[in-house]
Amino acid sequence: MIKQLLFVCSLFTVVAVMAQDKKVIVNGNLPSYTKKYNVLLSWNNGNGAEEAKLVNGKFTVTAEVSGPMLATISIEEANPVPGKKFDMAEYRKNNLTLFLDEGTITITSKTGLNDAEVKGSAVVNDYYKYQQQTKSLTELENKIGDLYYGYGQAKNMQATNTLMEMFNLHQQLVNAEQLKFVKNNPSSPIALYMVEQALGMDMDAAKAEPMFLLLSEQLRTSAKGKELQEMIEVGKKSMVGVTAPDFSQPDADGKMISLSSFKGKYVLIDFWASWCGPCRAESPNLVKAYERFKNKNFEIFGVSLDENKDKWLKAVKDDKYSWPQAGDLKGWENAAARQFGVMGIPFNMIVDPNGVVVARNLRGEALEKKLEEILK
Repeated sequence: MIKQLLFVCSLFTVVAVMAQDKKVIVNGNLPSYTKKYNVLLSWNNGNGAEEAKLVNGKFTVTAEVSGPMLATISIEEANPVPGKKFDMAEYRKNNLTLFLDEGTITITSKTGLNDAEVKGSAVVNDYYKYQQQTKSLTELENKIGDLYYGYGQAKNMQATNTLMEMFNLHQQLVNAEQLKFVKNNPSSPIALYMVEQALGMDMDAAKAEPMFLLLSEQLRTSAKGKELQEMIEVGKKSMVGVTAPDFSQPDADGKMISLSSFKGKYVLIDFWASWCGPCRAESPNLVKAYERFKNKNFEIFGVSLDENKDKWLKAVKDDKYSWPQAGDLKGWENAAARQFGVMGIPFNMIVDPNGVVVARNLRGEALEKKLEEILK
């Protein structure tokens, strides 16, 4: 959740819901609260949801799902104070990620949902065990996210750049834990989720494919497995070492600009939008990098996922973007974004003079360091 809130603006795709015939009963035993709370169980990116009331710290939620799947359970005030500010600490305390599976699941805690003990089927228990084993990594991610947000509010770019590097290193540790789980549990439905997490919103096929190939044949050929394989193939289009397929987008005057028109230069393809906070937060870094390297056979090709032309052009002016900008004003349906499977922004990749991808998804100091390396 932290990376979605602070590091990226994301598209949650709607997945077709299969026939749901497996009954799940979730029983909870939490502390008694003085305020009235509702309990919300959601899955399939929020396309499936059930609600219940929390009474004397107890609740029961019943759902029907097509099979084992990741879900979130949360408690929310039934009558919140109007205009109440978002409280991240309260949010974390009142939310829990778990796996749903057929049968009864019990959730027990003396403090809050985030510290609850979860018991159920083997799949439910395995995921809970994994969460406990990686709890320190989750806590570290939350701490980095809090610091990033605070320094971002203070507009301390040096601190946020350092924290972004820390976050990227943290993600490598998470990926290592996920890879270990998949190796040890190639037939577990949780392993499919691990592959999906490795692929991420930046479609990192280099991380996801090795994990996918470790899955049992049954999982690889399942409906979800086939879906992930298709996504991995799309992700390969922006994988380091491949030649990026050409594409064209109209500029503000309707003139088409193609990636191939920059052949012979190093090009940073930057997917962004005026409404994306993390994109705008990255603007000073992009401007700094462009001013430093624009005369060294380097160009930026901005691709906007805006739908409103005026807001797009205002952001270009306000953030002092002086490089080529294009966009078909179709939002997440932008043709180039769909071609590369872009599900989260900012997203970027660098191609060399021959159009081969040499780096992807770099920000802040990491971007400058890579440009220093390749533009000697």
